[in-house]
Parts: sequence; structure tokens; C-alpha cells
Amino acid sequence: MKLATTEYSEISNLSDSELWTELKNGNPDVLNFLFCKYYDDLYFYGSNLVNDNNLIIDTIQDVFSILWENNKRLSDVQHTKAYIFKIFRNKLLKATNKNISFFSLKDICNMPEKEFIISEEDNIIEQETRSQISKTINSVLEELTDKQKEILYLKFYCNLSNTSISQTLSIKKQSVSNLLNRTINTFRKKLKDYDL
Repeated sequence: MKLATTEYSEISNLSDSELWTELKNGNPDVLNFLFCKYYDDLYFYGSNLVNDNNLIIDTIQDVFSILWENNKRLSDVQHTKAYIFKIFRNKLLKATNKNISFFSLKDICNMPEKEFIISEEDNIIEQETRSQISKTINSVLEELTDKQKEILYLKFYCNLSNTSISQTLSIKKQSVSNLLNRTINTFRKKLKDYDL
């Protein structure tokens, strides 16, 4: 199905494989749609890999420039998001001439809290409990390897499947599953005393 000048709503209804086909066919609206769809996720992923916002932005633009310039030579992919993330990660790390030396989940405990009207006593108890949980989570995060932190980010913030994560990080799917299970079990052990 060839879409010349496509409406945004029509593009948003396409599956990832249809979007990829349209990109390969040279549809600039699809390139723009994919850029907008993945920009925030790529930016936040990049900010957990390096501390250079300009480099992150430039790398995102480079990725989509490469996709556009090479659209006729693109092979078929099953997981579009994982493919784009892999290109981004590789370009970003190549640009910094390093392997991942850190991976922070700096925003994990800074999520906005919902406010409810509760008694002062309940409020104090809840604040103390949240403080304890936050300290425990931060403690567990500090103990995790960079690879475990990166897998958590890709799994729970970017909603990638284990297969997509394995493609993004160029590791076996079983390794992703093992690291993810080990990480989740670590959190469970540390947080077992809390009613979560």
C-alpha cells in the first residue's frame, strides 16, 4: 500500500512492519512519524548512556538521516523500535569512543506523586514508608550492573520485549531473560517487607 501524502491519523494506524515498508518506499511522512514516535524514548535512553545532550540530539538526527538516505537498501526488520534503538546506541557509543561506563536510572524515584486527602498521622506514616522504599530502591539500583540497569530501562520505560532488548544490546535473548529475572528477584528480596 503506497501512501503519497498521508494524513497523520492514517499513518498512526499502520503496524510497525507497514511503517517500515513505507519508509523503504521513500515516504517522508512515515520518517517524520517515526522520528516523533521515538524521539523522547531515544533521548531519555541516550541521557542514561552519556552526559552530552547535544550529542544525544545530534545522534538521534543522524539515525533518522541514515534511515532516510539508505531507505532503498534497508532490510526487513521484525522489531522496528529495537532496530532504531540499536542503531542509536551503536552510533552514540561510537561517537563517545567507549562502552557503557554508566547507566543511571536517575528519574526512577523522582516520579510525580499523586496527592490524596489523608489524616496527618497517615501522611507521616506514608512519607516514612515512601522514604524507606525509596532508599531501598536506590540501594538496589546502586548494586545493579550497568547492563542490568540498561535492561530495566529498555524493558519498563521503553516497553521493549526481551527479543527486542537482545537485538538492541546484541546479546542472547536468554541472557536478557536471566538478567531481568535476577534483577527482579533482587528487588523482590529487598522489598519483601513492604506491602507493595
